[in-house]
Parts: sequence; structure tokens; C-alpha cells
Amino acid sequence: MHKSIRRALIAAPASAAVCLGLAFTIGAGTSSAATNNVSERYAQGSMSYNSATDTVTVKDLKADGRTFAVSLFGPASDNVRVCKVGGKGHSKTCDFNFNSGRLNVLVFTERGNQHWDIDKFHMDA
Repeated sequence: MHKSIRRALIAAPASAAVCLGLAFTIGAGTSSAATNNVSERYAQGSMSYNSATDTVTVKDLKADGRTFAVSLFGPASDNVRVCKVGGKGHSKTCDFNFNSGRLNVLVFTERGNQHWDIDKFHMDA
């Protein structure tokens, strides 16, 4: 798994030496990757993304005969990845190995060859 490390530096007005020392202090000891967890809930289902493990969990919340699904694609993914589940109350966790970068997410339901988009957004892997 390739993860990006994000750091924010907020320096109070001070001398350049103090700011430089603060920058080195903040940068030290931050070897773990920043988490970019995402959790979304809809009437039809919910999805969550755990950036530490690159897992996507989907849960079907409606007994409507449709599967609830998410499709992930973009620069951080080698190809289109789909995680879907059917049946009210059922959930599924899909284990992916994304590269660092942007992921486009399409949330949808489907039944047979019919497809209904619910939401579109992007997130960082």
C-alpha cells in the first residue's frame, strides 16, 4: 500500500529561526500515513472507506430487491473496483490495495441490468 503523508504547519509570527525549528520538530516522528477515512449514509445503504487498510464496506439498508454498490476508479486504482451487497441488513467488506492519489466514487443500486446512480464524489487513497 502506498500512502501519502500530509502535514500542516501553522507558524505563529516569530523569528525565522524559531519557525524553521518548529518545522523540523513537526516533521519529526510523523512517519505514519494520514488517515483519509470516509463514511457516507444514504436511504438505500451506507459505505465506508478505511484508508489504513484500503477496505471498503457497503451495507444494504433497504428491502427493495436491489443491490447497493460502490464503484471506485481513477489514478489511485489500476482499474475499476466494485463492492456490492444485496439484502436488507447485509454488509460486505472488500479489500483493495490502492496507490496513493485520487479515487472517484460512484454510489449506485442495481437490479438485473438496470442501474440507478445515487451519488458521485472523490476521495484520497
